[in-house]
Amino acid sequence: MAAAAPKPRKGQPKAIINPDSCTGCDVCIAVCPVDCIDKVPGPEHPGLLATCMIDQPKCIGCWLCEKICPWDAITMVPPQEPPLLTQAVSVAA
Repeated sequence: MAAAAPKPRKGQPKAIINPDSCTGCDVCIAVCPVDCIDKVPGPEHPGLLATCMIDQPKCIGCWLCEKICPWDAITMVPPQEPPLLTQAVSVAA
């Protein structure tokens, strides 16, 4: 039986990458325990301007990528609260 992929931990921070600082060096990809980081080719010069992108639902908030990034391009952010759903109130004229 194959091991199930780790599920995101509720309430944990998520990693985001600043594309202006990311050089696509792959260091974060190597340390990610859940393989949620992918390299994305640059729009004009795919081999030169690559950057990394994080699959937010897969991120477990382990902080490893932020700690290892040599360019300080990764930041951990608090989890987003789901938007509050409000009932529409009908107003009688």
